[in-house]
Amino acid sequence: ADLVAQDNAQNNAYQQLANVVILVSLPIAGCTLAAGIAAGLADRKRPFSLLRLTGARLATLRRVVALEGAVPLLAVAAVAIGTGFGAAALYATEAQNHPMVAPGVEYYLLTAGGIVVSLGIIAATFPLLARITGPEVARNE
Repeated sequence: ADLVAQDNAQNNAYQQLANVVILVSLPIAGCTLAAGIAAGLADRKRPFSLLRLTGARLATLRRVVALEGAVPLLAVAAVAIGTGFGAAALYATEAQNHPMVAPGVEYYLLTAGGIVVSLGIIAATFPLLARITGPEVARNE
């Protein structure tokens, strides 16, 4: 019974460590995502302004920015989740001699929350897009 309790305590410690790693990495990834999108918008300020002058709607440009940010984000998230499950399965079966079990609800909530927050960060750059694509930007460049 003592060995089982010790093993359960160690498993709980690993689960808490994984949650902490996820929580620490999310703000870093969010800042990187926001900086990358803002830099991409700044680099394409003139082309986006010219597109607006030629009749492209702001909603179309927003969709372009959203797709440029969301598609790689979701693809990398899917690969990372799959890699994490694969590594966890190998570790559980080989190193700990335990079968792989599904993670708890906390994992799914943290992961879904992180993806939603990341999509929110992408959407938060839309006001910047509206400011840098006005007609006065194309005129002054």
